[in-house]
Amino acid sequence: MKVLWTVNLIPPVVSAKLGKKSEVLGGWVEAMAEKLKEFSNVELAIACKCEENIDFCETIDGVTYYSLHYTSSTSLEELCSKCERILSDFVPDIVHIEGTEFLHARAMQISAKEKSIPAVVSLQGILNGQYSYQCGQLPIDDMMFSASLTKILAAWLLHLRKTRWYKPRMKPEKEIIENADFILGRTTWDRAHSYALNPTAKYYPCSRILREPFYNNKWNVDKMQRHSIYLGNGYHALKGVHFVIEALPYLIKEYPDIKVYVAGYKPYQENDKRSFLKKGYGSYLKKLIYDLGVQDHVEFTGPLKANQVAEKLSSVNAYVLCSTIENSPNTLGEAMMVGTPCVAAYVGGVSDMAQDGKEALFYRNDDPKLLAWNLKRIFDNDDLALSISEAGKERARFTHDADRNAQMLLDAYTDILE
Repeated sequence: MKVLWTVNLIPPVVSAKLGKKSEVLGGWVEAMAEKLKEFSNVELAIACKCEENIDFCETIDGVTYYSLHYTSSTSLEELCSKCERILSDFVPDIVHIEGTEFLHARAMQISAKEKSIPAVVSLQGILNGQYSYQCGQLPIDDMMFSASLTKILAAWLLHLRKTRWYKPRMKPEKEIIENADFILGRTTWDRAHSYALNPTAKYYPCSRILREPFYNNKWNVDKMQRHSIYLGNGYHALKGVHFVIEALPYLIKEYPDIKVYVAGYKPYQENDKRSFLKKGYGSYLKKLIYDLGVQDHVEFTGPLKANQVAEKLSSVNAYVLCSTIENSPNTLGEAMMVGTPCVAAYVGGVSDMAQDGKEALFYRNDDPKLLAWNLKRIFDNDDLALSISEAGKERARFTHDADRNAQMLLDAYTDILE
């Protein structure tokens, strides 16, 4: 069986070969590729989205990697031509399209259909279901007419980013899902949203395989840093870090040593090279942190590799998933696999990943008081923390079982081809 994936990044193994800086996201691509390579009847190729004009066709450890580079000015027709060349070169039996938010995914779907190659679309998030959450449930209307210039600027930038940058990406996604014959998903949430767009597509459940360090590192109640918290992302309002910041004043009174570690670059650093539209949330977050006087309790770690994330998760008192919407966040799965006691916002497909009160403590995402209370429960009760840790690990071992998930994916391919 010859399988061609399209993915939204260049996997680290290719970045290393090209002498490029590897991305910290998308580690599940390599994890699943490694498992599929164990099946003797599978030949795998991966078409990689590239933002810079680089051409490559590299075979590394039995997997063939193709570049699929384009810019914002590249037309759908041009992308279809690139996809057709890749399909003609590799001649796959099946095409697996990872993610729905970029134009190259639609181009690959069209090209595969023209060549009568079955294609399955794998859902990551669903933009059409996340649109209303893009501003992180911040009071944008009030902020636009605030006395604070920072809040006014942040509100307008968040609004512009949502309508001018995010909204245009929803159209190709809608077309991809509407035209899909087969869909891979992981939660009740993505099942519901894909059904709303395409009730006739056949749906296959298949969970992610995590990166290796999360299977090997283990949380230890006797070695953790008391009253410390880890968050997976602080760049975008949708990730809800502001709600954790708002919860801090309730906790600092009782735990003056509390520390929040946020993965990634500080979103308001002076040398921030991101586009202007992406800086609104950073300015709001900075003002919120300083207005509440919690700057000594918040640390941005910079980008972390998988082993560094696993080590951090094994050393903190709790992990918080604070997003305003998610499908099945890998960061929560990683924390549960390590055994870090988890507090999670009850949003999207998160409830399919853990049971409230047993494998995680859930809270309404925009309720910082309830978030603070759940963190206090973990801080004060090691027995509860240990119970959640063990139950979370057991659940994650099943959800992210590498052999099981690889077999489920292969079974889906086989069923589609039949």
